[in-house]
Amino acid sequence: MKTVAALTLLLAAAVAGLPAPVAGEPLVPERGGSARQLPAAVPDFSDAETLTHFAPVAQGRLWGNPDFPVLLIRGIESVDPAYVLIVLDARNGKEIWSLIEDPMILVSVAKREEESPETYVDEGFVTQGKPSGAFIQVEGATNFSDLTGLLEAGYASATSRKSM
Repeated sequence: MKTVAALTLLLAAAVAGLPAPVAGEPLVPERGGSARQLPAAVPDFSDAETLTHFAPVAQGRLWGNPDFPVLLIRGIESVDPAYVLIVLDARNGKEIWSLIEDPMILVSVAKREEESPETYVDEGFVTQGKPSGAFIQVEGATNFSDLTGLLEAGYASATSRKSM
């Protein structure tokens, strides 16, 4: 049920429009109304104009858990990025999840002219199990059939940064 409701909300937001984003890197509202910084490569899906250039193509659940929806969104026609893979933390106490309100814990962005996608994980999620809004890049991430492995690689990146 969460999947159907979320796609309906995403499409409704695209049709109804959302407030224009602040200039600079995308600032997306988190639970409680605060904003989070996303890596520059991540499209601002809170912007109605941006949404018109993308289409959802698949959804799933990380570990089969409805609280961790996985979305695959593609750029329409020649829009870059070609696709965006997103894992959300939707432990929000509701029957629905939101691309706008629920925190992203993993996001991968593939551009048309680049060989490898840019992949980021939420540092707080991979080290403490709670989203922090601070993203770290996972170098060399290419195996998207193993999302758990990407999160583990993010954990290794986060812990190696702290030991330096």
